[in-house]
Amino acid sequence: MTGQVSEAEQAGGESSTAPVTVLYVCGMPRSGSTLLDLMLGQFVGHCDVGELFYLWQSGVERNFRCACGEHFDACPFWGEVGRRAYGGWSRIDVADVRALQRRVDATARLPLILNPGLSPAFRRDLDRYTELLSRLYRAVAEVSGAQVVVDSTKRPSLAYILARAPEIDLRLVHVLRDPRGVAYSWSQVVELPEGTSAKGRMNQRSARLTARRWVTVNAMVAALARSGVPRVVVRYEDLVRDPRGELGRIAALTADVTGVVDPLAFLRDNEFEQAGSHAVAGGRIRMRTGAISLSLDEKWRREYAPGRRRLVGAMTWPLRRRYGYR
Repeated sequence: MTGQVSEAEQAGGESSTAPVTVLYVCGMPRSGSTLLDLMLGQFVGHCDVGELFYLWQSGVERNFRCACGEHFDACPFWGEVGRRAYGGWSRIDVADVRALQRRVDATARLPLILNPGLSPAFRRDLDRYTELLSRLYRAVAEVSGAQVVVDSTKRPSLAYILARAPEIDLRLVHVLRDPRGVAYSWSQVVELPEGTSAKGRMNQRSARLTARRWVTVNAMVAALARSGVPRVVVRYEDLVRDPRGELGRIAALTADVTGVVDPLAFLRDNEFEQAGSHAVAGGRIRMRTGAISLSLDEKWRREYAPGRRRLVGAMTWPLRRRYGYR
């Protein structure tokens, strides 16, 4: 099956000629992206799906819980998405798809993503992976009735893949957070709700690795924007302090698709109502419903070990100053 279009992949039928608009939240994990994803899902004509990259593992393979509370195989939304995209999830060889994903969707593959002609085998894999994703995004748009699909995967490699997909109209929301706050978050033990992960908690990373990734991830996102992909840069700190202003800038990014600059009626000062989501993966806040208050989390200024804070600050100094972090 590897390298070929399977019967299940063909089952979705002919694709529409109009591209699917994808509002892709990209940047470094632990930068407030899940919170942003939930708010973008409240926009008129938008549907948030969480981190779609992990659908194959968290949803199809491991049957973890959707943000609606149901396990993946019992969620009506994802059931219908699978039927429209592939004729049903049972027709997908998930082990094969995950192997394909590992071969294609990785930072180390960026040179080949940009120049697939260098390897005929990689081009075949890339084309097949792109077709799988295009069917998936289109099915999400059809089932939700949304004009814009919001994906908060964050991975630069996936953003580069979507940028070359003829059936995807890509728009970027580049989310940033002070790298010292990001590194502090990665150092913490964060428990996850039951049924949403194998380990029961989020991964941890060292200060050095987090700082290096903060620089490389944000540099890759900025480089993609310079190639012409529309982008809005949003800092987590600004989003929490002035949600209406920051979200208004993002809404303008898709106004040509929805026909309206979103009125942001779901916002009430520093609070918004989470009406429900089908985010398939992401931070633990995706499982919440009801009122969610926006408050700036800067515990790192008080609690992060000074030596680690200085290390992260030194390693990220040139780029963080460019984005206004002193």
